[in-house]
Amino acid sequence: MSRENNFDIIRLLLAGVVVLFHVGYLSGNGLFDSLPRYFSGHLAVEGFFAISGFLIFASYERSSSLQDYFLKRAARILPGYWLSTALCLFIAFCYGSFHVGRFLFANLTFANFLAGSIPGVFDKNPMDGMNGALWTIKIEVMFYILVPVIVWLCRRLNRDLVLWTLFVLSIFYRVAMADHNTFALQLPGQLSFFVIGALIHYHIDFFEAHGKWLTVGAALLYLGHIATGWFALRPAGVATLTLSASLLAPTIKGPTRWGDFSYGIYVLHWPIIQLFVAAGLYRNHPWAALAISVVTIAIAAVLSWFFVEKPSLALAHSRRIKNRYPAVTPS
Repeated sequence: MSRENNFDIIRLLLAGVVVLFHVGYLSGNGLFDSLPRYFSGHLAVEGFFAISGFLIFASYERSSSLQDYFLKRAARILPGYWLSTALCLFIAFCYGSFHVGRFLFANLTFANFLAGSIPGVFDKNPMDGMNGALWTIKIEVMFYILVPVIVWLCRRLNRDLVLWTLFVLSIFYRVAMADHNTFALQLPGQLSFFVIGALIHYHIDFFEAHGKWLTVGAALLYLGHIATGWFALRPAGVATLTLSASLLAPTIKGPTRWGDFSYGIYVLHWPIIQLFVAAGLYRNHPWAALAISVVTIAIAAVLSWFFVEKPSLALAHSRRIKNRYPAVTPS
C-alpha cells in the first residue's frame, strides 16, 4: 500500500496491549489482576483481524497469481511462527524435557490446542501453557486460505452482498455460540472483523471522504455494545475505529520507522513472560519483572525482525520477481 498510514504503529500498540493482558493472567501476582480489565487482549485481537482483512484482500488483489499470493503470506507468517516454536523447544530442552513430539506436531500444523504444554515445563506456573497466544495464528492462516474463495465469489456475484452476508452469518455464529466461548472465538466468530476490513479496502475512497462521520458512527456502535452487551454492535464498531486510526489519523512512525516489530512481540512474548514467572521474579519483584519482561520482549522482537522476518520477506520477494520475470536463455 503506497499511501501513508499507521498500520505498523497501531499493530505495535495492539501487541503491547496483548502483552499486558497476558501478564495479568500469567504472573499469578495480584498486583496485575486488573490489567486484563484495562488492556483487553480480545479487543486487540479483533483490531488485528480488522487490519488483516484490509491488508490481505489488498495483497490478494495485487498478486500476480495464487502462488504469488501464498508465497507472500507464508513469508510473512511462517518464519516468526517457527521462531516462536523453536524458542519453546529450546526452553523445554533447558528444562531437561525432551518429550516434545506432540507439541511440535501440534504447532507445525497450527493445531496448538492439541498440545499447549510440554510435560515438566512451566508446570508450577499459574498457567502451564508454552505459548497460548498462538491460537489466533491458525485463524489468520485460515483467513489466508479463504480470501481467494471469497474474492472468487465476489467477482461472480455482488461483491458487497457476499461480504455483508458473511458479516451477518459470522455474527449469528458468535451469538449462537455465546455459551461456548472456546468455539465462539474461532474463525466464524472472528470473520465479521475481517470482513469489515475487506469492505473498507474496497470502498477506501468513500471511507476517506466520509471518515469523520463513519468514525463517529463506529464509536456510537461500540458505546452501544458496552451499554447493552449486544455483540452485534461490536464488530463494525471495533473494526472501523481500528481502521480509522490506521488510515485517517495523522501518520505516526515512532519505532516502526525501523521495522515492523508487532508480530515478533505477539508470537514471542508468552514464553518470555513464563520464564520470568518460573524464575520467581513476578512473585518477589513484580514491577522489576514487568520492566524486564517488556525490555526482553522488545529485544527479542527486534532480533526477530532483523534476523528472521525481514530476510525471509526479502528472499520471498526476490523469488517472486524471479518467477514473474524468469531469465531468458540465449538461443
